[in-house]
Amino acid sequence: MKIYFVGYCLTIISLWSIVNGRLSSPFDIRLDNYKIDTTRDLVINTPRPKFSWKIPFSDDVNQRNVYQTSYQIQLESIELTKKDQEHKWDSEITISSQSIHVPYEGKSDLFPSRYYRFRIRVWTSDANEPSQWTDWIQFRTTIFNLHEYLTSNADLLWIGSTKINMNELRKEFTVPNTSPIKSALVYICGLGYYELYVNGKNVDPSRKLDPGWTTYEKRSLLVSFDVTANITAGSNAVGVKLGNGWYSHEQHGEAAYGPPRLLFTLTITFASGDEMQVLSDQTWTGREGSVKHDSVYNGEIYDSRADRPGWSQVGFTDPLSAWITPEILPSPVINASGILTFQSMLPIRAGVDALHFEVSKDEHPRSFLTQRDIGQIQGALLANGSVLKPISAWNSESGK
Repeated sequence: MKIYFVGYCLTIISLWSIVNGRLSSPFDIRLDNYKIDTTRDLVINTPRPKFSWKIPFSDDVNQRNVYQTSYQIQLESIELTKKDQEHKWDSEITISSQSIHVPYEGKSDLFPSRYYRFRIRVWTSDANEPSQWTDWIQFRTTIFNLHEYLTSNADLLWIGSTKINMNELRKEFTVPNTSPIKSALVYICGLGYYELYVNGKNVDPSRKLDPGWTTYEKRSLLVSFDVTANITAGSNAVGVKLGNGWYSHEQHGEAAYGPPRLLFTLTITFASGDEMQVLSDQTWTGREGSVKHDSVYNGEIYDSRADRPGWSQVGFTDPLSAWITPEILPSPVINASGILTFQSMLPIRAGVDALHFEVSKDEHPRSFLTQRDIGQIQGALLANGSVLKPISAWNSESGK
């Protein structure tokens, strides 16, 4: 049985709300515009985020007009330095019904490229005790002045080729073993589209058609990845596949932007505080891969004879292909007020890994569809690599 309330801070809930005699924790948590339950590697592009949530209430299904009376938010840095600990913030018990876009009000802005975590609990009009705390929710901040950071680094280059269809690029590098790896963060813009591989693994295979489509000369988007789990001490390799996307001449005619190109930065931070970077420059090599031509409208021409297993792994050798040094290409951002900026919108996803729809079930009112639920979708079945299979098919009377 479900009860629906409409209001500023009221919510949908069911009999599942009381746990151990206390209200369950707030749910449907959002940080800025990001839904916590369906966002991976939560990255925000602001030093002062805003929090939103929905409130629980008791199992008295006849109760009406339940509302939030107070909330408490706690935020802290996951970093260990004394300076980072200045960002430890506690809203304390705040008497307010606000549960949408509640601002972070710490005395200092959050630092760029840092890891933080927060949790929330609330009080409502139908409970004397506070709700349970949410779990600690981790997020990280991006480089807030990303355009300035990228354009001021003379060693960071746009690379590609005007001579060949250079749609596969790779680089090997060595990570010292002098201190444990604390973090490894990537910023990448591959135009028109890209796929990122580290040590032979696609770091996010369900993510498609990245980066988002923009007027590239005015605004080009970079995506950030946390690849800490992909990097090890010793030899490593990174590979990037490029595609034309909306950047190609087929979409823009004579006013085409030019061939695909890559901007890439990997910053590895060690427990000692030292850093190392891997940047897109002419120490990379590139070639034309098995995709001979690709187009948003006209599909692609693919030649499997040019596949090279292990091309993004350490120690790869290829006697059959000519891997050449990429050229330095101009930035796509040529407008006087143009910027390189963080891609804040959620990506397009495809595949079983992307099937994470919110559902409402009697026994779990705030659950999400998982892979084991795929066979229970009404209307069609998802199988064989997430291809949507129709229940039946027929021919129309006209034969079309």
